[in-house]
Amino acid sequence: MNLLEQVKNSPMSRAQVRAVALCLVINLVDGFDLLVTSFVGPAITRQWGLSPSSVGVLLSGGLAGMAVGGLFLAPLGDRVGRRRLTLGCLALASLGMLAAAATQDFGQLLACRVVTGAAVGAMAAGLPVLTSEYANHRRRGLVVALITTGYGLGSVIAGIAASLLLGSFGWRSVFLFGAIVTALLFAVALRFLPESMDFLVARRPRQALRKLNRILVSIGRTPVEELPAAQSAVTTRKVVLDSLFRGSNAVRTVLVWVAFVAAQLMFYFASSWTPSLLLKAGMSSRQGTSGGVLLSLGGVTGAVLLGLLVTRFGPRRLTAAYFGIGAVALIGFSFSLGTLALALVVAVLVGLFLNGTVTGINVIVPNLYPAEARATALGMAVAVSRLGAVLAPLVAGFLLQAGWAPASMFRFFAIPGVLGAVATLLLARFGRGVSATADRPVESAVTEA
Repeated sequence: MNLLEQVKNSPMSRAQVRAVALCLVINLVDGFDLLVTSFVGPAITRQWGLSPSSVGVLLSGGLAGMAVGGLFLAPLGDRVGRRRLTLGCLALASLGMLAAAATQDFGQLLACRVVTGAAVGAMAAGLPVLTSEYANHRRRGLVVALITTGYGLGSVIAGIAASLLLGSFGWRSVFLFGAIVTALLFAVALRFLPESMDFLVARRPRQALRKLNRILVSIGRTPVEELPAAQSAVTTRKVVLDSLFRGSNAVRTVLVWVAFVAAQLMFYFASSWTPSLLLKAGMSSRQGTSGGVLLSLGGVTGAVLLGLLVTRFGPRRLTAAYFGIGAVALIGFSFSLGTLALALVVAVLVGLFLNGTVTGINVIVPNLYPAEARATALGMAVAVSRLGAVLAPLVAGFLLQAGWAPASMFRFFAIPGVLGAVATLLLARFGRGVSATADRPVESAVTEA
C-alpha cells in the first residue's frame, strides 16, 4: 500500500479536518457571491426598471460565468495546483463583487456577475476535488456532501444580509459586504489552505517533496526521503479525453452530464426565482425573502442527509431518489403558494431535495477519475451543467413575462427531475466507474449496492 493509500485508509487528522472545514467556508462565501443577486434583484429591478426577462439575464450572468470558469479556469487546478487556483479565484471573486457595488447600469453589473461567476465556477470544480483528496475513504462521501452545503449556507447569509442592509444602505452595500468577506477569506486561505498531496505526487511541481513532507508532518506522519511513485505518466489532457469519450465510458459521461444539467435546472430555478415568485404570488417582500432563506436551509439539510446516507445506499441510487422526490416537492410547492405557512414548510422540502441532487452528482464525479485529471474532468462536467444553471433563470424570466403563473412554472421545472432520476439510475446500471484510460480502471471510493 503506497503512502497516499495509507493516509486515506487511516482516521482523519486534525489538519485534514481543518482543510475540509476551510473548503466548506470557501464554498459558503462562493454561495453568497453567486446567489446574492436573487435577494437584491427586486431592489435593482425597482431602481432601474428592469423587465422580468432582463432580471432573468442578470440572474443567469453569474451562472454563465460559472460555465466559463469550469471550462477554462478549473483545468488549471491540475497544472498549477488546487491551492493556487483557489487563491486566485478568491481574489477574482472579491474584485468582481467590489466592482458590482460600483456599477451604474445593467451592462456593467452583468459583466461583474460574469467575472464573479467565473471565479466561483472554477472553485466549484476544484473544491470537491481537494476535499475528496484530503478525506479518508470512509468519510469521503460525507465530507464532499458537507462541502456542497456551503452554497445553501451562503444563500442563507445572503438573504439575512439583504434583509439587514437593503433598507438602510441599499443593494450596493450587500455586494460590498460580500467583497470584504471574500477578501478576508483569501487572507485566511493564504495562511492555512494546504496543497493536495495527490496533486504533488501526480504532477511533481517544484519543491514537491518539501511541500509533501510539510503536509505529512502536519497530519502526524513521518517525512519521506523521496516522492512516492506516480500513479500514471499519461498527460492530463489525454487522461481526461480517454476518461470521458473512449468506448463505453462515453455513455457514462453523457449520463453524468444529463443528470448534472437536470440538477442545475431545478436547483437554480428554485434558488434564483423563489423570492420573486412568492412576491408575485401575493406575499410581501419579507415573506418572499423568508421563503428563499428557508429553501436554502432545506438545501443545507438535504446535503448533510445525503452525506450521512451515501455510504449505506450508494450515491447513484440515492441521488436518483432525490431527483424523483425533488420533482414531487416542486409540484407540491405549486399547490401551496396560496397559504403562507404551508408554502414555507414545502420550501424547506424543495431545497432539501434539489440541493441534494447537486450534492449527489458532486459525490459521484470525483470518484470516476484519477488524481491528475480530477479537476479538469469535474471542471468540464461543471461547465456542461451550467447550461442548465444559465437556462433556468432565463427561461423562468421569459415564461413570467409571457404571463405564466408562478404555480405553473414550478410544475414545469419538475420535469428535469424525472430526466435526472432516469439518467442517474442508468449510470448505476452502466458500471461502477469511468476508467482513466482504455486499459486502466479507476475504482470508485464509494461502492454501489
